Amino acid sequence: MKVLASVLRLCVAASAGAAVTSSTQHGADGSSLNGSVQVGDLISGLIATELPGDTGWHGAVAGTLPVFTNDIGDGGLNGLLNDFPGAGLPTKRVQYDLSGASDIASIGILSGNDGKDGRVFSTTVVSYSTDNGSNFTELGYFQSDLSGTVNSGQWGSTYVTIFDDASATLLSGVTNLIFEFYSVDNTGGEMRDPYDGVNPYTSVDDGLTAAFVSPLIWEIDVNAVPEPASMALLGLGGLALIRRR
Repeated sequence: MKVLASVLRLCVAASAGAAVTSSTQHGADGSSLNGSVQVGDLISGLIATELPGDTGWHGAVAGTLPVFTNDIGDGGLNGLLNDFPGAGLPTKRVQYDLSGASDIASIGILSGNDGKDGRVFSTTVVSYSTDNGSNFTELGYFQSDLSGTVNSGQWGSTYVTIFDDASATLLSGVTNLIFEFYSVDNTGGEMRDPYDGVNPYTSVDDGLTAAFVSPLIWEIDVNAVPEPASMALLGLGGLALIRRR
């Protein structure tokens, strides 16, 4: 399996000085990145609530919210989001309510298409709450690839990891998360942002018309910060390995 990796700093940090960023992996086939999917993460098996402004699903599929959190990966057309949401508007808006306040180490988003076209890209705005959904704060805007990147059949999957490169903890005390997914393509396999003109998140005009073809989202992972005991065990394991060497 050949996986291409790149690091993109295309996010808007939650606060000044924060080091929130994202990395992108591309897989040659739809199933190439299934191994990146986390089993038993904080939202495994949870069914999201679709929020106002959600445009539903592409006509080729029925409602498939379970695919986002089933810990499997490549789901064929399951997870195919609706096209033509309108410039600057998300096509899907979903909220997850965690079971208690949780510290989050990273967030992962798997998108793809066995047809290897522009639907493999993703653009996501993530927001979080620490007060059981009374108030939400935007974590940032995360575009898997630079606008103008073309998938001409070389990639079947994409995994975006959102993390803090200065800390093992991305977010603390989170009770709820909102994911807003946007269109990503123009039917030609070319990554585009969802805006005509200047993107308010990046302050950049990519010089392209707004995307209107939406992605296939196969998995959302929300990974907890390991407990101190687990971290200690990892540390002891590393020391033992060093001693053996």
